[in-house]
Amino acid sequence: MINLGDIVYRRYKGGLKNNQPYEKGVGLVIKRIKEKHEVAQFYVKFDKEIPKWFYQHDLYKIEGGDERK
Repeated sequence: MINLGDIVYRRYKGGLKNNQPYEKGVGLVIKRIKEKHEVAQFYVKFDKEIPKWFYQHDLYKIEGGDERK
């Protein structure tokens, strides 16, 4: 689940890389809107672009591993 302050990638749409992360730009989640019975939407700032709204299924959350193990 994506939350405020998470770092995300966009997802590819269609083709051989469908739903794979597009790793050429990272974004920061700034706002979140979730109404009853709707898909969550996130206001995301990618690199030097103007922030835009994305649906939850269009984003891929970057997971950090614990390197101390």
